[in-house]
Amino acid sequence: MFRKFFGVGVFLFVFSLSIPAWTIDFGLKGYYRNRSVVAHDLDLQTHNNAIVHDNDRVGLLQFNQMRFRVGPQIKINDNLSIFSEVDFLDNIVFGSKANKNLQILSPVVGTLTLPSGAGTLGEIGGTAGENGSINVRAAYMEILTPIGKFKLGRQPSHWGLGIFQNDGEERQGDFGDLEDRIMYLTQLPFNDGSALTLGALWDIPFEAQFDPRQEGLGGIIRDNGQDLQQVGIVAYYDQPDFSVGTFSGLRYRSGGSGTTMTATDAKGNVVASGVDGSTLMYFGDIYSRYSRDEYTFQFEGAYLGGKISTGLAIDAIPFSSFSSSSTGAGIIDLPAKQSVQVFMAAFEAAGIYDWGGEWNFKSGYASGDSAPLSSKVTQYGFRPDYRIALMMFYNPLGTSPSMYGGTATNPSVTSKLTGGGPITANFINNALYVTAGYKHSLDVKDAIPQADWLKVGGTVITAWAPKKNVNLSFSELLNNTNLPTVSETSTSMFQRWYGLEVDAIAEALFYHNLYTALEFGVLLPGREYNIDVDVTDPGNIIDPIPSDKASMAFEGRFTAMIEF
Repeated sequence: MFRKFFGVGVFLFVFSLSIPAWTIDFGLKGYYRNRSVVAHDLDLQTHNNAIVHDNDRVGLLQFNQMRFRVGPQIKINDNLSIFSEVDFLDNIVFGSKANKNLQILSPVVGTLTLPSGAGTLGEIGGTAGENGSINVRAAYMEILTPIGKFKLGRQPSHWGLGIFQNDGEERQGDFGDLEDRIMYLTQLPFNDGSALTLGALWDIPFEAQFDPRQEGLGGIIRDNGQDLQQVGIVAYYDQPDFSVGTFSGLRYRSGGSGTTMTATDAKGNVVASGVDGSTLMYFGDIYSRYSRDEYTFQFEGAYLGGKISTGLAIDAIPFSSFSSSSTGAGIIDLPAKQSVQVFMAAFEAAGIYDWGGEWNFKSGYASGDSAPLSSKVTQYGFRPDYRIALMMFYNPLGTSPSMYGGTATNPSVTSKLTGGGPITANFINNALYVTAGYKHSLDVKDAIPQADWLKVGGTVITAWAPKKNVNLSFSELLNNTNLPTVSETSTSMFQRWYGLEVDAIAEALFYHNLYTALEFGVLLPGREYNIDVDVTDPGNIIDPIPSDKASMAFEGRFTAMIEF
């Protein structure tokens, strides 16, 4: 018996010697970030006793927010790796448990949310894009093969400067684009050290949600079982001093072919709640970089075209001229297929010198939409993590003209019909902007031995609106000559000046891993933020909209961030 056990033991020992050793490398990166923010008059309005219905909504704001991000990485071997990213208390404001992403805002008519769903512009939104106590952002694998690399799973998506696809991985990033994606990449090296990277990808948006665009109407547009998907190609040539490439693709969805999704209001009346339809949208994004010595120049330009179905209905205009018993009174159903024509471009230049100075220059253009309820979508905007300022086009600054008058159910009672939302969106859109900034590195090793580096500097930002932000003809929109028209009084782009913002920053790295930044910005608003509109009201159904000048705003932010 002993011989049998001894023999089996020797066999297992010898056999184990022939098994190759598998070494798994585990890594962890991330940060804990805490912010303290104070801001004043972000609606750019102050209370005016001479105006009955003024739009002063926001005074002094103060809040703290936090995020704990971890990114576990497992390297099985040289060919197989697994990556993930999880946010705990994802940008949660102290005292709360959840935080919603900022929405795309439309002048006059208030808030329009365009998340992923029925072929919309942004692929991620709604429940999937809202932050919470625990947010599993990414989990994907990389497989390196002799013919190229495969990346499969939910993964960050970034291209170029990040105006169209931005992963939000920078220190002050808040959002970040992620895709449920299958990607293939291969690289062709050349003898001069350059390389050509080619790739293809297939995306399926994730949300599994009811459509929040119908919130308030109760309608539900089916989820992405209706086959919303995106395919794209990547071609990128890179060498040390120069690179150029493109990220282009096609988005497709076979919807309900114009089917009207219906809902019932509180009184049991059937109301329209969005027209479902197909989407066929294409996009092309070109990026280039040139570097020489201490100078770097970068450019990115993106175009979106084709047809899109938003499935959007707006229950926001209950004018008294509508009969209270009519079906869908005051509701606008946008077409099943809307044309898309969006162009965005950004240019950046920077220089870094041995004596501690560094400068940067940024300029760009993002098309807007002077008639946001029309059948053509021309407003998309840069991704929110592509920032040009502390406040401008990152915070939803400004106030739109508020319209008051009788409603379909109460013609004799003055009510707020529409408006009150910010005049600009929180994404950079309808803007031609210019910024110039400078930072200087200070040698503080003797005075502060714990400091790795310390920089102080500032940025000046200004912008104009190429199109009107407010230019709505309700009579044309609803085919009713009795309804009013509201339009900005400005006639040229230079009259539509957003204003001048000046930001100052002091940032440092302590103990090799503690990043801190103190930022402060002041905005001197231009005419574009004033309430100054012409009103044509043949039916005399709304109250006059008085002019009101915008007021100065400021914001301060302190960031403490432990990186690992």
